[in-house]
Amino acid sequence: MTQTVRAARLAIGIAASRALGRHRPLLVNIEATHRCNLQCTFCDKAHPDAPVMPGDRALALLDDLARAGTLSVCFDGGEALTHPDLGRMVRRAKDRGLRVAISTNGTLIPSRLDDLRGVDVLKVSLDGRREVHDRGRGPGRYDQALEGVRAARSRGIPVALRMVLAAHNVGDWPHVLETAEGLGATALFQPAIGSLMDARDRQGDGSADPAAYAAALTGIRAARAAGRAVGNESACLDHLSAWPTPNPVPFCAGGRVEVAIGPEGGLYPCGRVGRNAPAPNVFDLGVAEAMRRVERPTDCADCWCTLTLGVCFLYRPEVRLATDRLSRWWNGVGS
Repeated sequence: MTQTVRAARLAIGIAASRALGRHRPLLVNIEATHRCNLQCTFCDKAHPDAPVMPGDRALALLDDLARAGTLSVCFDGGEALTHPDLGRMVRRAKDRGLRVAISTNGTLIPSRLDDLRGVDVLKVSLDGRREVHDRGRGPGRYDQALEGVRAARSRGIPVALRMVLAAHNVGDWPHVLETAEGLGATALFQPAIGSLMDARDRQGDGSADPAAYAAALTGIRAARAAGRAVGNESACLDHLSAWPTPNPVPFCAGGRVEVAIGPEGGLYPCGRVGRNAPAPNVFDLGVAEAMRRVERPTDCADCWCTLTLGVCFLYRPEVRLATDRLSRWWNGVGS
């Protein structure tokens, strides 16, 4: 499926969801594992004994998603590259015409390059300068992450660096942006909240000082206006500037055109909503029936993930963002 066809189908699917209530999992985040090769000090999601989605089930899930109309999948974690069957999953997704993104800490990219053939974008976490990054992720992890990015770029795989603005690194955003530009990548920014699993926990011990965060967002917005490699859309940066003050999103795409699937098959409206309640299971019910039963938030005021926000603004629709996002898809980049 070409990017142009995929973008057109996304626009049609959003219109059908908005106007007719015909909700389909067009954009899917698959958390195939919550295990990780790192032990980051700020993470409340990864666990060494966490469940892992069996490879054969993951392949069947991708077939089911394709039948349900899915256009794009992002393999997430934990650390997605620790999954032994990731290569099979990527190949199956591409065989079904899906766009494929992967979220990763970057350290395992060189050892999994053959499994990443055909990936449309790698989203690699970078927290700042070497000493800042390694403080939270472990000695040597900065160099390993950048080695991974260079390896991916050498194979022509697009990369976006993702920075979570927290207390220990909020002033390092210029370094991340400059590093992205030097590597031929883009940079994405968003605030550190209290929990990776619950968007309502909007401020934690590791969150940035609000004034320092506001100053960083001002600088990031100016950099984007100047044409630098900031991957956030302007509408998303406008919204994120309100953190930590609740900022309602009355046009939520969660459970309508975007969903997340956990390692055991639970279907959630997005990666950070619905985790505190039983979820319909795609392995027990199938994707279509689970999609009919999934939670559809109506009062979310704590959406701080820039990529999820981008989908919500696209769902609105927000004309500036729609033009930007669809053009990025046509050019083979973006989230």
